[in-house]
Amino acid sequence: MSSVSAETTTQRRLHVAPFPHERLGDAELVQAVVRGDTEAAGVVWDRYSEQVRTVVRSALGFDSATEDLVQEVFISFVSCAADIRDGNSLRAFLAGVAIRKSLVELRRRRVRRWVSLSATGELPDSSVLAGDFSSREVLRGLYRILETIPDRRRLAFVLRHVQDLELSEVSAVLGISVSTAKREIARAVETIRIRAKNEPAVAQYLQGLQGGSNV
Repeated sequence: MSSVSAETTTQRRLHVAPFPHERLGDAELVQAVVRGDTEAAGVVWDRYSEQVRTVVRSALGFDSATEDLVQEVFISFVSCAADIRDGNSLRAFLAGVAIRKSLVELRRRRVRRWVSLSATGELPDSSVLAGDFSSREVLRGLYRILETIPDRRRLAFVLRHVQDLELSEVSAVLGISVSTAKREIARAVETIRIRAKNEPAVAQYLQGLQGGSNV
């Protein structure tokens, strides 16, 4: 093949290559979804489905309804994407939808427990959570403690220290003031710290929370 024909082939390949949606920012993805771009919706799923799943699990534990609720969150996103005022807050928006749907599910079933093991009595692979949550020992110990914390306080902690949302985002997601969100997170951390005396792995994890800060 001549250099000219090779160059022409390369140009054709570049011409027909799909637009790199994965390189778009959140605001651009939201606008693309509003225009009916299903590929953009798929990128949003790839980018945030694990985080949404973590939020749902923070409310329901490892529950069989988790995947259905995760799907519902993204269906809601696609249907009301045009109503999102700030596309750059997409992560917080999805977290908020996940929280609301989870709480509806909790109320419907009148569930009082948060953490539950799988049907086999074992925690699923810890890779479903990121960062410091990779240790199964930390997971088990932390879940035992979080199970005893009131719903709003527990969810505030998860949104702040698992999802890494800003305090303003946590308050918006939970529908409370920033000062209340800060207070709930601090109380959650303090409760965990006190009860982690018999959970060395959890105690060590807490030391890494933003340099030991409660919020």
